[in-house]
Amino acid sequence: MSEPTGLELSQDVLYGIAWLALDQVEGVRPIAQPTRVGEFLTGRRAKGIQIERVGDEVDVALTVAMMYGAEIPKVAKRAQKSVREAVASMTGLHVRSVDVFVEGVDVPPAITAAEKKTKAATKVRPTRDRARG
Repeated sequence: MSEPTGLELSQDVLYGIAWLALDQVEGVRPIAQPTRVGEFLTGRRAKGIQIERVGDEVDVALTVAMMYGAEIPKVAKRAQKSVREAVASMTGLHVRSVDVFVEGVDVPPAITAAEKKTKAATKVRPTRDRARG
């Protein structure tokens, strides 16, 4: 465990670090949980990321949606690692846990027949190399 530095970090800083770290992981995005009374009264609302800090130790809970087709265990591990490393390296705090709760799956919009036809018509054909010799 690190020695106290006398540095104070707001909850918003920890939240921002976790948000940016999670944003770097492909195939996952945070989703908002139902609003709690305290969040409603203060106007603050955690958007899929909750952080609990006790002294120099931090617990992080991520509520996320995964992209359809993503390997959920692998993406969740990458999210945990990314958030854990970012928070620890930028703050010097000990990250005890990063829990991932998958609450949804993002399905890409279906391509209509008209869009398929348009895409087929606009395909770029390879050009031939005219410089010979």
